Amino acid sequence: MATTTIQVRMDSVLKQQVELKLKSMGLNMSTMVNMLAHQIVRQNRIPFEIIGDSTAENITPSVPALDDMPKSVNADKMTAEELKQSLLKGYQEAQDGQARPAAEVFAEMKAKYNI
Repeated sequence: MATTTIQVRMDSVLKQQVELKLKSMGLNMSTMVNMLAHQIVRQNRIPFEIIGDSTAENITPSVPALDDMPKSVNADKMTAEELKQSLLKGYQEAQDGQARPAAEVFAEMKAKYNI
């Protein structure tokens, strides 16, 4: 089988960290990249979950229709305490039998807020 060379740009500190971890597993960068490529082909997906930086601001992309929603239904506009109280209220309503099917609520929100 013919091989080809690829180049990857990476932070030098990160590269050193990865190389040390791989060496402890008896692997090198080339082997790891080949293993990853084979698994992508075999599984038809990236073979692990990609998790964003939870400390980053604006984790959720801005959606104009969401920006127009009132604070009472937009958790992004609530303080932590307001969100907690809203969730507790919803939980209590569910316990009291006042719950509605999620599909019904989502359909209503889509119609009302054009999302």
